[in-house]
Amino acid sequence: MKKTALILSLAVMLSAVSCSDISDGTSGISDSSSLSASTTESGVKTSITIAIAESPDSWLGWQRVWEKAEKMNSGSGPYSVEIKHYEFDEDDNMGDSSVSRLSMDILAGKAPDIISASPFQLDKFRKNGYLADIGALMDSGTGLNREDFLDNVIDSVEQDGKISVIYPAFTIYTAAAKTSLVGDPGNWTMHQAMDACNDFGGDFLADMYTKYDMRHYFFHGIMIDCIDFRGHTCDFSTELPEVIDFLDSLPVMEKRFGDSTAVIGQIHDNTALVKEMWIPGISYYYADEILRNFADESFTFVGYPTNSGSGTYASVPSAFGIMANSKHKDEAWVVLSELFFGTTFQTEISDNAYGIPVRKNVVENLLSLDADAGQPSESEEETSPKKPMPTSIRAPVELPDGTQMRLSDAQIKQLSDFITSLEIDPFVSPNMEWMIKEESDYVFEGERSAEQCADILQNRIGLYLSETQ
Repeated sequence: MKKTALILSLAVMLSAVSCSDISDGTSGISDSSSLSASTTESGVKTSITIAIAESPDSWLGWQRVWEKAEKMNSGSGPYSVEIKHYEFDEDDNMGDSSVSRLSMDILAGKAPDIISASPFQLDKFRKNGYLADIGALMDSGTGLNREDFLDNVIDSVEQDGKISVIYPAFTIYTAAAKTSLVGDPGNWTMHQAMDACNDFGGDFLADMYTKYDMRHYFFHGIMIDCIDFRGHTCDFSTELPEVIDFLDSLPVMEKRFGDSTAVIGQIHDNTALVKEMWIPGISYYYADEILRNFADESFTFVGYPTNSGSGTYASVPSAFGIMANSKHKDEAWVVLSELFFGTTFQTEISDNAYGIPVRKNVVENLLSLDADAGQPSESEEETSPKKPMPTSIRAPVELPDGTQMRLSDAQIKQLSDFITSLEIDPFVSPNMEWMIKEESDYVFEGERSAEQCADILQNRIGLYLSETQ
């Protein structure tokens, strides 16, 4: 109740205080750090403040950003960066507590230049007029422009002709199956997936055996179909009970713990139909995942079943917004362009499995990278006791039978088309799936009906959505 009351009071306060009310010079940033770009000619740096309103799923690349910020501050460039961290409460799955602390500082006149938070949280600042139009800054030529980004990334953040939020990377969550077994349905519906599960003679999901395992595969689609994240409404009355009843009717299965080779064997031997896939970058990891599971057989990205047709999803845990009342909006965009969207750092994002980079040229380079990139040279092999992991998506992969194989040009193109055609919705809050899982436990344990579960989620998630508009 305390958290609910705090969210409600902040929502009222934020809506009551317009952006013009806090742009009169009382931002809390001292005069010494409120310098125009022209004053850097005298050797004084322009200070840009970044507030991190963290959530449990905050972007993993932050540690490297700290390192880059320190280099920027100690270098001879025109900018310095101050990063302020807003911690989240231990029991906070949505990041509300850190955003609430940041909101209090903004209301107290301590507004940063840049906010980093989940897109879902940043959208609340946008609706209250607190965020600048980054699209206009892109068009001004002060930093990167729209053409530097993947087209579907720009499409995902443009609202009402403006871009208030931009993100450095996204991670793809999908599932794949042999085309020979499922055809080429694209993103299949709930009924198609349930029918496939009933009709298939073996395990539906590789390495997923119990109803508790399998519910994630179905519940993500339930979340997408039943929650309107932009409209802050939900309706669990129709779809959820049917899916929960389906999962609850599955035969009791004991969890089986096999080694990775046994799991891969399920796909090879057609004893499992679907393999969930995590794509955290354009790198060797993807090649290893595909070749060790499917070798050179054709496969289809079936995704997660949804009736809305958006079964593959991109997770965007953290994004950036520039405050509309910042005195350094142009400079803030230059700093963001350098820290988070430079070619070198965007490449590191992929290499370290922090996500798929959003820079168009970086994605193209990673897809065409030479197969030997990241491999040690002969002299390095002689002096180094441990070979570095290859980074190139075209590097050879050793299969379970000892043979080596590389992704074909057709498989590379399949991934390229998949990434660039993916419809990304950064304003989805995937954390809400845990609420659905939590309530489904009571059904699986026989304590509630599927309809009662739907009613409880309607009230629980509906209340949260209404509070966070």
